[in-house]
Amino acid sequence: MSREALPTSVALLASVVGSAQGPTETARALADSVAHVPEPEQDELAFAAVLAVLPTTHDWLVAHGLTAAQADASIADVARKRDRYGIRGTGWDWFCAIVTGRVVAVGRLQFEVGTHLPDGTPAWGVHVPETGPLDPAACARSFAAAPDVLRRLAPDHEARVWSCRSWTLDPGLATALGPEANLVRFAERFDLLPPGPHDEDEGDHSAAKFVFGTDLDAARGTVPRGRVQTAVHERWAAGGHWTERTGTAPVGVPSSA
Repeated sequence: MSREALPTSVALLASVVGSAQGPTETARALADSVAHVPEPEQDELAFAAVLAVLPTTHDWLVAHGLTAAQADASIADVARKRDRYGIRGTGWDWFCAIVTGRVVAVGRLQFEVGTHLPDGTPAWGVHVPETGPLDPAACARSFAAAPDVLRRLAPDHEARVWSCRSWTLDPGLATALGPEANLVRFAERFDLLPPGPHDEDEGDHSAAKFVFGTDLDAARGTVPRGRVQTAVHERWAAGGHWTERTGTAPVGVPSSA
């Protein structure tokens, strides 16, 4: 049975809706607010606080330029991620990014304010929610509409570059799926930054999570279904790995649909 959220946790989250505070700091403070209760109850109470604050998030998003439908779609990701990956599988940083209004849905894609490239350049993050096919034309509409939305949400974080970090930016994806695959056409919007030391390990875990909805060990033992799962499995079976890479694209330059 769900428990009622602690008032201190609710007040904490409500106070940072729309603020510049990062999700990691918010997640840490949320964890501290429930640390005094038995550990098995902590996640449930913290998640109850997130749910309790979502109406406040919705109202703040609408007050700052999102339509009611866009605000609904933005906060809907909390339940969607919980149902698909679980609380710990999703991670508190992501729930806090949604409930504070840092990540919003604009059409097919999600966008994040307050992000930066490794060199400190302000960027707008790009994420792909689990809401169906990654249609290139729908993605193009999202990229076109998002800047106005993001400027209203965070006028002090003007960005000239999109940033995306994903296993789908693995350079071998086109070979595995073919150049016309929606995932490949999405990835081709971005220019890759130099690889990092953790790309390979993160890539395998991300592919397992987002393609199979489970951890890496379980994903490796799953019988693949469909083109993407089969491609992921075939690389693993050949002894290879998937890499998670960061890519950028200039804001305002139309991407091919």
